[in-house]
Amino acid sequence: MSKLLSANFIRLRKMKFFWIGMGLMLGAGIFFPIDRYLEMKQTGSIHNIDSGFFGCALFIGILMSVFCSLFIGTEYSDETIRNKIVTGQRRNFIYLSNLITSGIVGIAMCTVFFLPYLCLGIPLLGFFETNIQFVLLFAITVFILSIAFSSIFTLISMLNHNKAVTAVICILLAFGFLIIGSYLNSRLHAPRIIPIYILDEKNIPIMSEEPNPHYLEGKKREVVQTIYDIIPGGQAIQCISLEAVNLSLLPVYSIMITVLTTGIGLYYFKKKDLN
Repeated sequence: MSKLLSANFIRLRKMKFFWIGMGLMLGAGIFFPIDRYLEMKQTGSIHNIDSGFFGCALFIGILMSVFCSLFIGTEYSDETIRNKIVTGQRRNFIYLSNLITSGIVGIAMCTVFFLPYLCLGIPLLGFFETNIQFVLLFAITVFILSIAFSSIFTLISMLNHNKAVTAVICILLAFGFLIIGSYLNSRLHAPRIIPIYILDEKNIPIMSEEPNPHYLEGKKREVVQTIYDIIPGGQAIQCISLEAVNLSLLPVYSIMITVLTTGIGLYYFKKKDLN
């Protein structure tokens, strides 16, 4: 396993997209607090460091979808995986080494976003207004979420030898997670009461209110909230907005996703024909 990990990290140093992804996250971590500071100066609006601090949750799924498909897909196209097996490496170790590498890359990309955001955000925007315990819990959630994304895209990449097809599937899935998360967020934040306008006898519009037929309540709301908490896209939206009903459960769901996808991946990769 150590030899496989060492080989992966050597490949990382030469992989262009790894450095592109790190650069994008670093640039975003620098740009966001400066942009909010300039907007605050121009408009007089008030921004604090909390706003946008977990913006990396929006990008990490997309970046990891590209990274995993390229990093692992190259192993198939260069027949590196087949050569590893021929030289006696166990399939479980090959799979896990790629998963661990991807997970570390995800954490590293989030870290290079957080560090400049902290260094610039605190002097420009002030310290966190959100309770620091919640900030730390959100940070843990983002890190574990990046690992969950890595495990999902490692599963897809390890079971599909076609790099182009894998890249398309992973990228579409990453955007799909975010779209579903945004949709569920809008459903859960729909108002209970909505304004309506009716005309009186003189055709003058009068505002009234009525119950929102799309408002979720009862068992249906609990089910939607649970799905929103479980899917990575829903977790990403909650981290960005700093609004999480069940914050302590989000890392647990990400760990469950990681364990489940890793188990499925190990099982089917053992049976995969690599000839």
